[in-house]
Amino acid sequence: MSAAKTTILQKLTAHTSDVTSLDFYGNALLVTGSSDKTVRVWRWVAGSGYREEPFSPLLGHRYGVTSVRVSPKGAVLASASVDGTVILWNLSNGEISNVLNQEGGEAIRACIFSPNGSTIVSSDDSGSVCIWGQDKTLKWYVCFWSMLSKSSFPYMSVYILSSHVKVHDEAVHTIAFSSDSDILLTACTLGNVRLYAVENDFAGNSNHALLFKELHRKCFTLSLGDLSSADCSIDAAHDMGVLSADFCKIVHTDPTDKCSLIYTVATCGTDHYIKIWRIFFMPNNIDRSRRRSRLIPTSPQEHFAGQSTIYSTEVMNASCVQTISAHGSSVTCVRFNPTGTLLFSCSLDKNIKIWNQQGTCLKTLSEHLRYVNCLAINSDSSVVASGSNDRTIVVWDLTSRLSTSSHITGIRSLLFSLAMKTSEIPLEFTCPITHELMKDPVYAEDGFTYERSAIREWFSREKTISPMTNLELSTDELVENGKLKQQIEDYMRSLDVEAGDTN
Repeated sequence: MSAAKTTILQKLTAHTSDVTSLDFYGNALLVTGSSDKTVRVWRWVAGSGYREEPFSPLLGHRYGVTSVRVSPKGAVLASASVDGTVILWNLSNGEISNVLNQEGGEAIRACIFSPNGSTIVSSDDSGSVCIWGQDKTLKWYVCFWSMLSKSSFPYMSVYILSSHVKVHDEAVHTIAFSSDSDILLTACTLGNVRLYAVENDFAGNSNHALLFKELHRKCFTLSLGDLSSADCSIDAAHDMGVLSADFCKIVHTDPTDKCSLIYTVATCGTDHYIKIWRIFFMPNNIDRSRRRSRLIPTSPQEHFAGQSTIYSTEVMNASCVQTISAHGSSVTCVRFNPTGTLLFSCSLDKNIKIWNQQGTCLKTLSEHLRYVNCLAINSDSSVVASGSNDRTIVVWDLTSRLSTSSHITGIRSLLFSLAMKTSEIPLEFTCPITHELMKDPVYAEDGFTYERSAIREWFSREKTISPMTNLELSTDELVENGKLKQQIEDYMRSLDVEAGDTN
């Protein structure tokens, strides 16, 4: 995919007011929400492009829709509204399967599924979040009965309120989960960010009787734990408010302690900036009293990142590694593509921009006539959709090879299929800057291995600072990682052999 070849594939014009939210499921399904109170469901049909489903639009909200999200398995759609509800829709027929009411009836600004599908989080104008957990009594009784009877049941999306917590002093427009569901981020219109460690409450058991007993005992256990205090806080992350945030899919392990994890988060706001943060986290399966990370303090600390103040704990720390003057007005949305190699942003300046991991703008897309509110990228990064106050959704072709007659759900290349399944490509083979397979890996003083050209470009921009930790290095000297280079070459040869065997 080349961002420089982006063209318009399609324009969708069914909404009668501002388009406020978008979400893809795979390549074929696109969901859109609008201030016109409707949710619309579009499916790709070769020969027509995205075509609205027969059961669309979905009517149920009394006021404007602020957020739409498809569940990780694609069976359920969640839509949030200023009317204080999250409606869960069955995506096979458009029927309502559940209505979740925000505590206090506050206007909801965002909703999101955890990537593991166990939780829905919604946020509102009072600075509170509601956490909705699946009713495990029903869900797991059904699953257990299915195992014993070898019969199937229709998908059931029953979520119940697990917790209602005030986490900010102002409206929360931004919530995001890390790709492994281990960290929840919230951010508000004051510009403050809060990060919470998600404690997993259940480990599977293959014994049916023990499984049934354990599931029954934990049927209402809250998987997100206590949100009364954040594990890491960033005050004044953006002047006058955070409008969007997204986690990169790629998670790194700190090479010095082999246990603490490093996440990449992009945030944006009314100050016209995009900021890239590293989040350093000690998982709960590590004995935190014995294993110490160089990046996480042994006691709570306060430190500064420009105008921002970061409050860390022994569980989590953060650092701002990049500040990008991105747009000529408020940046309304940031999204990483599924492989983590590109970052997309949109703004009140009517533009969409595509960035690489080094903060270089690769392409500016200008088609909308008014503010651009939202973005979504499909599963193979071939298409991006943007929604605007001009009431349109523009579908952009990132390959320059697609048309409305294309079969975008067709067979992918072997290499791309592997790239989408990050577990199949060893993470140490990818550069932490570009998130792509390395050709010339080198060590830097911070202990991380990078693609030589990428780290050289990083160092050339300013003083010698680690891209991963944001700590100043005493030298920019690089050492070839010959062993890793050989492993990558052997891996690539094995791909060639596998590809030949399938022909």
